[in-house]
Amino acid sequence: MGEIVKYEHHGVEVFTDSETKGKHRSFCLCFKGCKRFKPGERGNCEIAQHIFRNCQEYNVVTPVFECPQYKV
Repeated sequence: MGEIVKYEHHGVEVFTDSETKGKHRSFCLCFKGCKRFKPGERGNCEIAQHIFRNCQEYNVVTPVFECPQYKV
């Protein structure tokens, strides 16, 4: 585990582990090729859209590690 650091993310000061800062996309199952994942488009995955809205509301980052609807 790295050092806990504070930085500005989308205009809000947040805290994170220095070792994982900015790496959520490399860990997130959605970004690893799910055909349902279409960020910013009509028809985006409903699960991903709900997670994104939650992230916006609470200023958090939530990578997805498991999903029952992943589509190859």
